[in-house]
Amino acid sequence: MLIETKDLTLEYLNGKSGVIAVNKVNMKLPETGFYGILGPSGSGKTSLLYLLSGIRVPSGGEIIYGGQKLPNSADERSRLRKREMGFVFQYHFLINYLSSFQNIMVGAVDSEGEEKTKRLISELGLDGLEQRPPYKLSGGQRQRVAIGRAFANNPKIVFVDEPTASLDHKTGRKVVNLLRNYSKEACVVTVTHDKSILEEADGVFKMWDGELERIS
Repeated sequence: MLIETKDLTLEYLNGKSGVIAVNKVNMKLPETGFYGILGPSGSGKTSLLYLLSGIRVPSGGEIIYGGQKLPNSADERSRLRKREMGFVFQYHFLINYLSSFQNIMVGAVDSEGEEKTKRLISELGLDGLEQRPPYKLSGGQRQRVAIGRAFANNPKIVFVDEPTASLDHKTGRKVVNLLRNYSKEACVVTVTHDKSILEEADGVFKMWDGELERIS
């Protein structure tokens, strides 16, 4: 298994009361495959994604990554993310003063970054758009640049948050196909409220009020 959680819990304060965003979640994710976490807004699915990637620290339980506990040190977790993880967020968080090519290069971590970026540009269907900044791209093109940035370091796992929320159905399907193709060689975890994009997923979980259940 690439990732395993044991009674993973996240609780935070909302005013004077505590809110349990993730409630004793137990799950296993292998080294390859396309996995979805379904749930409405506020169900805790994005909080779970942030825990799995080490962006947030759990209130309880543990995360085993690659056979070892996720590091306690924030610096070590940050290095692990940069080296082995990729992220595609609902709002692309691209850098507007950089070109598409440069935005993808941001994700590269080795000397082959430029060659990888050229290859990704072609694979993502962005030929001819390399020098355009994000504000001169369509929503689907920006999302593809964000996916390229996530793939640039050849991550072992890619975390994806609502990848099609701001896209039309046709463009959204293209984005999901890119993620699914990558899942043949790595693990891709997508959180969404759109069940249709998980029709060919290798496994689907449902999340509700912080609790997780595998449904397929």
